[in-house]
Amino acid sequence: MSIDSDLLSTGIQLHQAGQVQAAYAIYRQALHTDPANAAALSLLGAACINLKKWDEAATHLQEAIRLEPNHLSAHDNLGVLLAKQGKMAEAVESFRRAAAISPNNPQTHLNLAAALERADDAATAIDSYRAAAHLDPNSLRAHREAARLLSSAGRMTEAVPHLRQVARLKSSDPEVRFNLAAALAQAGQVAEAIAAYGEVLELKPDSAEAYVNLAQLHIDKRDYAAAIEAAQQAVAMRPLFAEAHLNLASALAGLKRNDEAGAALAECLRLKPELGQAHNNLGNLLASEGRFSEAEAAYRRAQQLNPTSSQSPYNLGIAVLRQGRVADSLRHFEQALAITPHYPEAHHNWASALLLLGRYAEGLSEYEWRFQSRDFPAFRPRWTIWDGSSPEGKTIVLISEQGLGDTLQFIRYAQPLAELGARVIVECSAALHPILAHTPGVSQWITPSDAAPAADGCVPLLSMPHRMRTTLETIPASIPYIFADQARVEAWRDEIRSYGKLRVGIAWQGNPHAPYDAERSIALGAFAPLAALSGVQLFSLQKGEGSEQLATVAADWNVVDFGERLDASGGAFMDTAAIMQHLDLVITSDTSMAHLAGGLGVPTWVALNLVPDWRWLLDREDSPWYATLRLYRQRRLGDWTEVFARMAAELERLTG
Repeated sequence: MSIDSDLLSTGIQLHQAGQVQAAYAIYRQALHTDPANAAALSLLGAACINLKKWDEAATHLQEAIRLEPNHLSAHDNLGVLLAKQGKMAEAVESFRRAAAISPNNPQTHLNLAAALERADDAATAIDSYRAAAHLDPNSLRAHREAARLLSSAGRMTEAVPHLRQVARLKSSDPEVRFNLAAALAQAGQVAEAIAAYGEVLELKPDSAEAYVNLAQLHIDKRDYAAAIEAAQQAVAMRPLFAEAHLNLASALAGLKRNDEAGAALAECLRLKPELGQAHNNLGNLLASEGRFSEAEAAYRRAQQLNPTSSQSPYNLGIAVLRQGRVADSLRHFEQALAITPHYPEAHHNWASALLLLGRYAEGLSEYEWRFQSRDFPAFRPRWTIWDGSSPEGKTIVLISEQGLGDTLQFIRYAQPLAELGARVIVECSAALHPILAHTPGVSQWITPSDAAPAADGCVPLLSMPHRMRTTLETIPASIPYIFADQARVEAWRDEIRSYGKLRVGIAWQGNPHAPYDAERSIALGAFAPLAALSGVQLFSLQKGEGSEQLATVAADWNVVDFGERLDASGGAFMDTAAIMQHLDLVITSDTSMAHLAGGLGVPTWVALNLVPDWRWLLDREDSPWYATLRLYRQRRLGDWTEVFARMAAELERLTG
């Protein structure tokens, strides 16, 4: 006898209304008329699950599946039963079977995803949640759960589309929009995150948390004025919100308003003294003022409070390095990389420390991380990258990077590359083409704006030591490899040689926007002991930034200032190189002047800060890069007085 469909419908209605016991009775009554009805058995099994009659539920559901092996709801309900009993592996199999029977049923994929997650298979659960979301784009649960698991797995870029859909489905919910903004920020989509936080504030104008996060995003973009405005909004709304003061301090520090930044940090730490990030930022502020010992203490406290952060050991490594404890800094960079293996800035500074110690085999490899660091612009080559394989018969483009001095130093690699059989093209600023025109090994000079000639590969210039497997013993150090224009040499001869004293050219200021320039550049006043020597005639080789300092000593020092005549035409350094040919000595800070003089083979003294750039190594007076250079190093951080006293004593001996 067939089952009474009306009776079964009544049971379903009662079941859906939550009257499970009544539904249970009706399902049993219906089965009396048709004991082999799989649908009724499945419904009865579901009612038993609700009533926690586990064994009876299993009996009915298994019987339904025996009668109809492809009965979807029976497999689904059996999966639910098994999951409630904690039998997750079996539950997953039941849901997999249901999904195979009805692959386009989003609810089945949701059930499978939940079971997979409980079975500790989050990766596969993500696939099932995404399948459910694809089948039902309006399924809030599918998108929300997919986003949650993707976020937990660090797959923020993939989580974002699901969070966008959740935000669309719950368009008036500021919390949903906040989560989307946070995910966009973590995915690196900063502009989109800023816009999303703006939408949060439209829905909830008093969200101090949104303003704090917005301030952080503006800080990341180095839009410090906008960051200050957002942070101040947060502070005004919630004066006791420590993180608001923290971001305000960071933004103020970005504009070099250090006193205000220090006050904001002090308030943050008063409100929340155990906030590790605040101690870290305090260290950053102190380091920016050259107070590395105090910065070190702040970083150590930050590391104690937040031992899982890679930021504090990285910053601690920098502070230790800047104090001259180079070998000790390696340990801190390694700690940072153990926590965050893909930390470009840590790799880059670890490389610098290794190279300072002369460990070129390790350091040059690590130095390749520099282009992934925020300290460097991204390298976007117009040719494929040359990997260092045999260059014989190939055309290789050497691409200038960093400053002019770096090009002057590393252009030396053109000749050994050409000697290996390569045709060498150099891409660099047109201003350098004249001074480097006679550098051996170069077949063609181009600029970044020129049409790209055919080439087999390219390499950034400071990667050449790595490509050529350079060691301290194999640095290509033949000089000169830079040559002054002979017509200009002759043009300057009589004027320069008319001075009968020891002729010394001086330069003191590098690019003020370069990292750590305040430590490597020197105030002109530090050269006073040299100017006081009666047997010495000083010539200013300074051009641009820093040359204005000459006016402060003009009345007391006998310094020849070439003014606007210096390198006024024909290309960078053309007159400077010619003048250097008539000087007895060049004395300079760590700027392009050192590399120009060194490449020309001119006797040069370089004044170096306590921890100089990696190319100058440590604890030696000579340079394997330049045979005519002598290095005068600080013995105490920031102390140029002692350095120039030594130089003056040596100059006095020479003039005597």
